[in-house]
Amino acid sequence: IDPDSGNTLYILTHKRILKFLKLFISEVPKPEFMAQTLEELQIGTYSNIAVVGTSTPIYVALGIFVQHRVSALPVVDDSGRVVDIYSKFDVINLAAEKTYNNLDVTVTRALQHRSHYFEGVLKCYKHETLETIINR
Repeated sequence: IDPDSGNTLYILTHKRILKFLKLFISEVPKPEFMAQTLEELQIGTYSNIAVVGTSTPIYVALGIFVQHRVSALPVVDDSGRVVDIYSKFDVINLAAEKTYNNLDVTVTRALQHRSHYFEGVLKCYKHETLETIINR
């Protein structure tokens, strides 16, 4: 924020920070924590994971986002297997495309509107190091 005018000068997001780190990580000394596992670093959620089913309506998913204070929900099939992920970014896409007029639509159907840039669900294991995950 500009101290004189009060105008916004820059916006820095988690995504931009992570992209910067990915691009320049090889040019800076490697911190010791990069060799630690996700579990040791306490990164991730390992219990009481909020999920939605493939037939869960969007309005229910929105309630789960708020109730559990999460930014993404694994989408699971009838056998509990993760088949996709529904994130707050997907909700923003619904608004941007003005396809939010029917919140009774299922998560699966809503995900059909997702941008083609989605790279899919990546698996990380708690025994993997942060360096392994970043280099993936």
